Amino acid sequence: MDKVRIGLIGLGWMGQLHLQYLSEMEGCIIEAVCDVDEKRAGETAEKYGARAFTDYHLLLEEDAVDAVYIVTPQMYHFEILKAALLTGKHILCEKPLVLTAEELSKVRRLSRGYKGKIMVDFPQRFSVATEEAMCEIKKGSLGKIQFMRGNFRFSMKRHAALHGEWVFDRKRGGGLILESSVHLWDAVRYMTGQEVVSVGAVAHCHPDMDFEDSFFCIANLSGGGIASIDMNGWLPDNSDTDKRFEIVGDAGCIYLDEFRNYLTVKSEKGIENNPGMFTDGMTHKDVMWHSAIAGGVKRLDEYFMRCIRLDETPMIGIEDGARATEITWAVYEALRTGSIVKVNYGTGESA
Repeated sequence: MDKVRIGLIGLGWMGQLHLQYLSEMEGCIIEAVCDVDEKRAGETAEKYGARAFTDYHLLLEEDAVDAVYIVTPQMYHFEILKAALLTGKHILCEKPLVLTAEELSKVRRLSRGYKGKIMVDFPQRFSVATEEAMCEIKKGSLGKIQFMRGNFRFSMKRHAALHGEWVFDRKRGGGLILESSVHLWDAVRYMTGQEVVSVGAVAHCHPDMDFEDSFFCIANLSGGGIASIDMNGWLPDNSDTDKRFEIVGDAGCIYLDEFRNYLTVKSEKGIENNPGMFTDGMTHKDVMWHSAIAGGVKRLDEYFMRCIRLDETPMIGIEDGARATEITWAVYEALRTGSIVKVNYGTGESA
């Protein structure tokens, strides 16, 4: 396929970011855009020379659209994704995939044997620091991974004004744990190569809303490792985002600081910082995930377009999105029961 014609549904800030990057890529055409806000849809369509829709069903019916981006708030993901999976088009869906176990079961069933390419939007995997870290992990610089810690801290104090209040509502947006921590859980699965087996958690609820503004979680991993995840969404307004990972193996360790732009690697086996020249460690510069030059979102879009053109299977499929979501449901159950909870994959339920 020489040209990939895109239809994008959901024109909030993330949808606009994808459109910006996709419009700059050779071999990519913005064919159609869709949003319930008719004015926004019309203005965006005019900007990119596309057709405007306010009904996603009509966009999905268009033969001129090869690939669909679903970039709406998550309470709409299931119905749009379900409809898209009946078209045979290539699909990229924003995380989290869905909000309930019943929805997830249906999506799994509909996606089995699907001929089009399906990918879930986890740009963390495509940050330069993450890709550099994975190179070292795959080379064995860390040895057997024993521990991983991730934290994600930012301010949501203006989220309602900028993006909408839906994220604070567990039934509509999933709250901080589902909406945001899926990024961290996917990173744990991807970088350790282990599944999350069980979790325990504590959380702090916002005093004025039924909403966890911070939480801490510990996890047992399938390969014998352990992990911890902590998040806070209520930093002072205009605070810098703080997103870091530590990965420790029996031969080396990695410290990844995504928003302060560096990656530090230490290894008893040595790090090759010039051909044939090894040191015990090295620090890499990096760019933030939303960088217009080489950020994770842009690199994810480039990767998805390449998978479509070269007929390759994307590395982040429905099952990756499903498992990250199922881990968050186990976290909620751990909070409810005050106990360590097993993650039940394939059913969306915890036991």
